[in-house]
Amino acid sequence: MQNDKAIPESKEVCDKLLNKVGKPDNYYMCKAMNVYDDRYRVNVYVQESIEDLTGLRTYIKDSYFCKYNGADLTIVS
Repeated sequence: MQNDKAIPESKEVCDKLLNKVGKPDNYYMCKAMNVYDDRYRVNVYVQESIEDLTGLRTYIKDSYFCKYNGADLTIVS
């Protein structure tokens, strides 16, 4: 059975994570999704210029699994 509900994103979790680990070079964006019980999958994207037809490459540089209780963020893995 597929879950058709959209997973809401959380800007405050991204802000807390980036304050903790810092922004990587070529930072593009961060997405934090609450997957269950205030556990978040947080993906940090970077963007690089490359020599091909597209000119840009965007990819996940780092991915974290975190717990956020509304005040404190803990990186689980």
